[in-house]
Amino acid sequence: MMTHTPTRTLLALAVAVALTGAMVGCNSDDEQTQTTTKDDAYYLSQATGLLAQLSTSEKLDLLSGPNTYYGESPTNLVNDVSGVAGYINGILNDETGVHIPALKLADGPAGLRISSSRDGQSGTFYATAWPIGSLLASSWDTALQEEVGEAFGNEVKEYGVDILLAPGMNIQRNPLNGRNFEYYSEDPVLTGHTAAAMVNGIETNGVGTTIKHFFGNNSETNRSSINDIAEPRTWREIYLRGFQIAVTEAQPWALMTSYNKVNGSYVNERRDAVTSILRDEWGFNGLAMSDWFAGDVSNNAHKQVLSGQDLIEPGGVKAQLAAALEAGTLSQSDVDTAALHILTQVLKSPSYQGYAYSNNPDLNSHAALARRAGDESMVLLQNDNNALPIADSNTVATFGVNQIATYKGGTGSGDVNAAYTVNIADGLAERFTVNADLQSFYASYYEANKVYHTGNFGAAGYYTCDESSLSDELTSLITTAASADDVGVISIGRQAGEGADRSAEAGDYYLSDAELALIDQVSTLFKAQGKPVVVVLNVNGVIDTEQWKDKVDGILLAYMGGQETGRQVADLLSGDVNPSGKLAQTFPKSYDDIPSASTFPGEDTDGDGSPDDIYYNEGIYVGYRYFSSFDKAVSFPFGYGLSYTSFSYAGTAVGSNTLDSDGAKGSVTVTTTITNSGSVAGKEVAQVYVSAPEVKLKKPAIELKAYAKTASLDAGSSEQLSFEIPAYILASFSPDDNEWIIEPGTYQVYVSPSADVASTTPVTFSVAKEIVVSSTTAGALALPDGTSAADFITVSE
Repeated sequence: MMTHTPTRTLLALAVAVALTGAMVGCNSDDEQTQTTTKDDAYYLSQATGLLAQLSTSEKLDLLSGPNTYYGESPTNLVNDVSGVAGYINGILNDETGVHIPALKLADGPAGLRISSSRDGQSGTFYATAWPIGSLLASSWDTALQEEVGEAFGNEVKEYGVDILLAPGMNIQRNPLNGRNFEYYSEDPVLTGHTAAAMVNGIETNGVGTTIKHFFGNNSETNRSSINDIAEPRTWREIYLRGFQIAVTEAQPWALMTSYNKVNGSYVNERRDAVTSILRDEWGFNGLAMSDWFAGDVSNNAHKQVLSGQDLIEPGGVKAQLAAALEAGTLSQSDVDTAALHILTQVLKSPSYQGYAYSNNPDLNSHAALARRAGDESMVLLQNDNNALPIADSNTVATFGVNQIATYKGGTGSGDVNAAYTVNIADGLAERFTVNADLQSFYASYYEANKVYHTGNFGAAGYYTCDESSLSDELTSLITTAASADDVGVISIGRQAGEGADRSAEAGDYYLSDAELALIDQVSTLFKAQGKPVVVVLNVNGVIDTEQWKDKVDGILLAYMGGQETGRQVADLLSGDVNPSGKLAQTFPKSYDDIPSASTFPGEDTDGDGSPDDIYYNEGIYVGYRYFSSFDKAVSFPFGYGLSYTSFSYAGTAVGSNTLDSDGAKGSVTVTTTITNSGSVAGKEVAQVYVSAPEVKLKKPAIELKAYAKTASLDAGSSEQLSFEIPAYILASFSPDDNEWIIEPGTYQVYVSPSADVASTTPVTFSVAKEIVVSSTTAGALALPDGTSAADFITVSE
């Protein structure tokens, strides 16, 4: 299906021509042609001219998306795309000549989610299933992430979509959040830089992105009304910081507010969040939209507009907004401001530009990139006795039903209709001689025991399958394999998705009895023969490893690598690719060690069986900030990952410090030299952690402030890395002063391969006096009346 250029005269084209002449001038004397830079100011000027031509009714059409769930059709929809999540209404007015096509919005944190087939059309419309967010962030490689974004955005454009409802970038406060697979990390700096790279990559195609879910959507249970309660400093330093970085570095077209309440009020009704912080403090100039059916849209849709949010999805609230306008609870100025924000982005879109999309992106090259992205991101957690890589001559015995039931990604709106998924069994069989009897056993077991789950949120259904118990047949196969094969590889899988959280039970966070029995039996028999056993984790998020890791030699954290998952696993186990991913999350020794374990997913205060309030009892001590500050041992630390080679760090130094001279515009530069001290080529991720002085404010023992990944270094070769820490990243939030400040004193800087900095010697820099980096909105995000931090904070120094 191809788009066509509308025959109707576009009023905006005339407006653009007029504005071009006004802005750059026509020099008829020297007949020189001057071009206009089509930046945000240009589109804002166009949108301002166009807004003046619209009626109030047409403006309200822009503010209220069409509620297709209840039979509304988008206004002026040109060339629909089957399977999109929603639309921004267009405008078609014969009298004024205004023709604005409706925009198409599609889900897609790990790939464009559209239908793979279309009524009345032959052919298929598959999209690439990329590595999930948690895995892609584990590459710690913004150049790679931006490259993935460029290819991703090409599919968005070539399939006729205007704005992608991604990336997701909520903080992984607790590993049981069912939607963690869409998100990047427990750390806001890593989250922010990863999201910015994805936004910059996708938007090079002239399509939009939507960073989400702003903010506090860190659990799924009762997400539509849960009240998240935390101190303002906690919100700003942990849960808003990533959004701030993404806005600063990438200025995305759009932002989506979250379902939940924050400190008593829906986020999409909070002017302090949507206008004061997002727009006034950070300078966001895109459009802000609601999540689908979020907030109180039965009676109070106008409050979302009053907060500074522009677009209400999926809509159906035009009559409400019109009534509020007539009653005076909503002003014409409020409507105009929101409509202008929307129009400014609409004018950039492929639909408005009349782009003739091909429906034919280069899926083959994108699949190759998806494979490489997973290769660069998977994390080698354990490699005792150099069990890996597996030699070409070795025969491999593959265990676990997950080798057949391999998950490319999570469920819900994060699902992708890809052409295929390479499972782990097939990926290993392409690379090694495998035990065919075992693979046949598990294939038959899966077919006989798989359970179908109906998809939610418009996503396709999916299958899961519990692990096989140790039947006589399986025990016999294990015994034979231990004698005949060289290496045992056990695949463990976990699925989760939007709309529900996980549990801290066996079979979810903890391994099931059948899984533990399989690991124990395989390990016992293989080790009796002096043969290694490796576990591959094809999981949606953090699971327990402490119960069983000492029984196996190797652990590869594959997460969900998209459609090429099986081949990626084979690439790494074979050594064709040297692992270079590092953890974007902490793996604790026990779920109970996580400080939020006692408060997740919230308290049921009204007795209806669902949680109503969730207290952020750990404050700013999220993830590694907690474990490092309180000397709590972990199974695998944040930032950790092994390689088939080794690296040394030398010459770490503070190159420059302009904080005292340049204040809020200053920065600190740190350098280090990484040398490949092993025997094979590889890449290393170096991380910069800062320990800050405590004057007014208590602080975590260390905080990530910068990072970089080397190029592939041959054995013996070196690369110098340089890290710049701008003032706004170094600053802490002082709630008493409503300021971001850098406190005076001596700062210790650790350039380290992980958050375990115990063996790293720090370098230092000093700040002579307090630096105010920025002032903030007084009273923003205050705790509810009658609630104090002492009522719920359980983690403090």
